[in-house]
Amino acid sequence: MVLDGVGVGAQPDAAAYGDEGANTLGNLARYIDLELPNLQALGLGNLVPLRGLPPVKRPGALAGRLRELSAGKDTTNGHWEHMGLVSAAAFPTYPDGFPEEVLRPFRERIGRDVLGNKTASGTEIIRELGEQHMATGRPIVYTSADSVFQIACHVEVVPLEELYRYCEVARGILTGPHAVGRVIARPFTGEPGAFVRTKDRQDFSLEPTSATYLDLLAERGVPVIGIGKIHQIFAGQGVTEEHKVASNAENLDLVARFLRQGREGLIFTNLVDFDMLWGHRNDLEGFAAGLRTVDQALPGILDLLGPADRLLLTADHGVDPTTVSTDHSREYVPLLYIPRPPAAPAAAYCGTMADTGATAFRHLTGEWPPLTGRVLDELNPEDGWKPYPTVFAYLPAVSCRVGDSEAREAANVLGRRLGSAPETAVILGSGLDLYVEGVKEARGLAYAEIPHWPEGSVMGHRGRLLVGRRQEVDLCVLRGRVHSYEGFDLSELQLPVRTLALWGVRRLVVTNACGGLDPGLRVGEVVRVELVLDLQTPESDGRPACLPVSPADPSAGLPTPDTRPVTYVALPGPQYETAAEVRAFRALEADVVGMSTAAEVRAATAAGLSVIVLSVVTNPAGQPAKTGAPAHQEVMDVSSRAVPFVHRLVDYLLGV
Repeated sequence: MVLDGVGVGAQPDAAAYGDEGANTLGNLARYIDLELPNLQALGLGNLVPLRGLPPVKRPGALAGRLRELSAGKDTTNGHWEHMGLVSAAAFPTYPDGFPEEVLRPFRERIGRDVLGNKTASGTEIIRELGEQHMATGRPIVYTSADSVFQIACHVEVVPLEELYRYCEVARGILTGPHAVGRVIARPFTGEPGAFVRTKDRQDFSLEPTSATYLDLLAERGVPVIGIGKIHQIFAGQGVTEEHKVASNAENLDLVARFLRQGREGLIFTNLVDFDMLWGHRNDLEGFAAGLRTVDQALPGILDLLGPADRLLLTADHGVDPTTVSTDHSREYVPLLYIPRPPAAPAAAYCGTMADTGATAFRHLTGEWPPLTGRVLDELNPEDGWKPYPTVFAYLPAVSCRVGDSEAREAANVLGRRLGSAPETAVILGSGLDLYVEGVKEARGLAYAEIPHWPEGSVMGHRGRLLVGRRQEVDLCVLRGRVHSYEGFDLSELQLPVRTLALWGVRRLVVTNACGGLDPGLRVGEVVRVELVLDLQTPESDGRPACLPVSPADPSAGLPTPDTRPVTYVALPGPQYETAAEVRAFRALEADVVGMSTAAEVRAATAAGLSVIVLSVVTNPAGQPAKTGAPAHQEVMDVSSRAVPFVHRLVDYLLGV
């Protein structure tokens, strides 16, 4: 059972594919509360830290992660490798569209010109070109980051049989250096402005370049039952029986029906909705609902397994719906093998995709598998195991309430109301609002007047943006910020910085109040942050995210001030840290601690801004406030006394 696109973390070579940090399940769990009790009991949370799904001590399955050895991250590569065929070369992709040597013979053989010929989302391109297609009859040709040649046609303009003929023509042309993994028919229906794709998609895949375990099973008379697009992925080779389905739910029902019938052989199925409907559209809620559907179906399927039956649950690649990209991602895939072999150690297995095909071949024939892959029932303890992961205590949920369109709308308002952006902006932290007394000719807007900007309630954060001059230098000043503990999500914390960048700001000075972890720091001292350990939004595996503050760039006008460089650890708050936490953070080699800045550094770095972070040490961390003085008021008092020094540092950064 292949959960199409359900990856469990970036492979070591993911950066070469543009997928560094991808983690389909891990990142999804940070945004959505996953309720998957049956998958959790089998050991899903033992593969990668999943918020809300901690590891179990005695998983019901042999749980592991499988690495793809083949080049690429395509559906075809993944399925072929599961069945013992490793592809040394990646299938060709066409980010700039297909060349004339492909399109010319295609146009000639179908007798008409084409539309599109670019990389695009399937739903977007039919929205863009569907009406023109209906008027001209020209098919829409497009591709993606995957190795695909896709043809979209309205069913009332080009009948299905004709569309399939177009695909067969393209499949015949796309050979040799242009041998894409799949040619895909994408029929749609409806009226302009309301086009929808039908369920009659069909893949015309490249034939496997050598024998797979499916071929070997079929040669030995073992039935190979392909459900969903399995037959298409293998171009029919080795598949003795094909069953088409319209959805994941129908797919799961068919699996259960075959088990009730006592069907023998290999039942090989692909649950494509994770990839096609939700992953490629970055539909987090749909993806999570699909996982719940599988989770709810599992008890019934497991009850139908006989003593001689085995279940291999895995995936073919990732398709992280939380990233900007809508394409596949180079990830490990999960393995849940049932029943768990009695000799399997208490650890998570680390293997390769071909282990699934090798195991199925061994179980169904009794022969030793001649192709790539290990047999999971006969693993040795030294065959690749690792301890179960632990979930970092601060791993929070993440949501995304505002995005690019909201940032652009806010930036447009700043441009209309305040004119051109100054080159430099300064964000003022707790107690540092007195800095604005040195800004002349100031004009501004309340945060409430800027579309989508969040308004906070913490004392000392006035929520107003000013534009003025400081020693003949134009600058923008943000009087305060909002915090995650006020109920704002990461996207809202980042929105002001993203807005500034779109408006035209190129340099950012971030200030904050912090607690001193290093005993050598003095109260009232101003330090320069060179690394942020972000415990507000950690990495997908639960580790603190390490955010280097972009190095000072003289050409950008932000020289390095003569202040002590420190590592800042950012906590969710709002409580102040305990003495035990201080010891833990010192073990992480952090010097100061606070409850802000991390989101702003992330946004500034992503936008290419030159950024400097200045922190005022307001108290020794882990020690209570002075008797009778509220802790936050003490922070405000110390910060305000440091304003003259902050003034001088910012003046130095501005070159005045």
